[in-house]
Amino acid sequence: MAASPAPSPPRALARRRTSTLSVTSLALWAFCCCLAACSGGGAPHAAPGPAPAPAPPGEPPAAPAAIAEPPCPRATSLDGQAIRGEAVCLLRRYLRIDTTNPPGNEAAAARFLRSFLDQEGIESTTVESAPGRANLVARLPGDGSKKAIALAHHMDVVAATASDWQAPPFDGVLRDGAIWGRGALDNKGPGIIELLSFALLKRLAAPLARDVVLVAVADEEAGGAHGARYLVEKRLDLLRDVELVLNEGGAILELPDKKLLYTVEFAQKAPLWLRIVAEGPPGHGSSPKGDSSTRRLIRALARLERHEFPLTVVPEVQALFTARAAAMPEGRRAAFEDLERSLQQPAFREEFLSDPMNRVLVRNTISITMLSGSANENVVPSQASAVADLRLLPGQDPEAVIAEIKRVLNEPSVSVQPILSWRAHASPIDTALFRAIGDLAQRRDPGARVTPNIIGGFTDCNAFRSKGITCYGFMPIHLTRADTERVHGRDERISAEALERGATAMFELVRSVAGR
Repeated sequence: MAASPAPSPPRALARRRTSTLSVTSLALWAFCCCLAACSGGGAPHAAPGPAPAPAPPGEPPAAPAAIAEPPCPRATSLDGQAIRGEAVCLLRRYLRIDTTNPPGNEAAAARFLRSFLDQEGIESTTVESAPGRANLVARLPGDGSKKAIALAHHMDVVAATASDWQAPPFDGVLRDGAIWGRGALDNKGPGIIELLSFALLKRLAAPLARDVVLVAVADEEAGGAHGARYLVEKRLDLLRDVELVLNEGGAILELPDKKLLYTVEFAQKAPLWLRIVAEGPPGHGSSPKGDSSTRRLIRALARLERHEFPLTVVPEVQALFTARAAAMPEGRRAAFEDLERSLQQPAFREEFLSDPMNRVLVRNTISITMLSGSANENVVPSQASAVADLRLLPGQDPEAVIAEIKRVLNEPSVSVQPILSWRAHASPIDTALFRAIGDLAQRRDPGARVTPNIIGGFTDCNAFRSKGITCYGFMPIHLTRADTERVHGRDERISAEALERGATAMFELVRSVAGR
């Protein structure tokens, strides 16, 4: 079970995801989304678009601009153009809701989603974890013969500086067949893919053995204390009988050789954010002292920078390399099928660790990300601090790692304060959902490989896994390396074609797992 959730980090500490851990994981953060106000086949919504529903008392009113917008097209079949028209229209509107975290303001996004579901005749529940921080859950009932599957995405996004972009990041601009906006890939695009496939299950009266649950959460970009972690700790009843979850974390990666790789995240390293605080006598900068807070901090951090955690091959990593070995030349397979033993051989170890993507899979890592000291150039502060971002392999004990860090620092008047901490959990890959992803690959992209993957960043899957729920990071969206590099970066966007194909593939995948 996961350690108790830590308090949400200070607002100045917006999370930066680490780079992914393998060529496979380049697709992990990107999820397809298209925002074009394009026309398409199908009937229009009876009411104007998904205009925000009235705000509950105490919440800011919905934006009047959204109310005045014309209705989005409405797909009533699996016709690609009709699905593209609706998905693009919905995503453009979703992207115009600024949910930059902090502060989040996910309540406005939840009202947008709720309005759409109301028009579809689908009941939903909105749960506030704090003022303005909302989570939404809706459910399509099955016949109860199998446990439920959930489609999850987060409504918050990271900050975007408009002057750095070629198009305004919160306008949902359609340009050259792609939809531009913060969240187009992470994570509002996938949200629209899930929302539309969820609605199509109802519109087309798909017979269901499982309940299908739509989950839209707050605060993922800052650790999830107001979102997924809040739901699993305070409102787990809304996830009753859920045994499978699809979430962000993997996609269909288009490799340089034109081959396709379906990457399915089944495990991730856990974040351990630590604030390291040094104290010492304050004074004037012209009279330096050996026991000042800054000197103590520098000495401690120098020791930390030199520290390396031991090589460790956890079962999840061995499973990953065993799966990869199947596609390797026969002469190389054995070394990767027993990685712990192979790493004891100097030549293999040197070659393996020369790849930075491999290095982070076999040891815990440390990055010093923030430094703080005096507010004045000529004042020695009484306190100086740093923030260290550690990423722990699945199964590692955060308390044991903190104790190790304290031993490494070995400096008087230096303390360590946890900011964010939980244990990493993994999902099994011998499940109906994982097999269904493999079947989807063979139907839609014959010859594509399906591989389990581990990522260095963290997602809401870890919150669901902490309650024993199998969660996979996978969205059926074709992505290139260039697409993934825009996540959390400039000019984030995705093509209308990718959005359409993602929505139809998601419908097909969910129907195959949940249908009867």
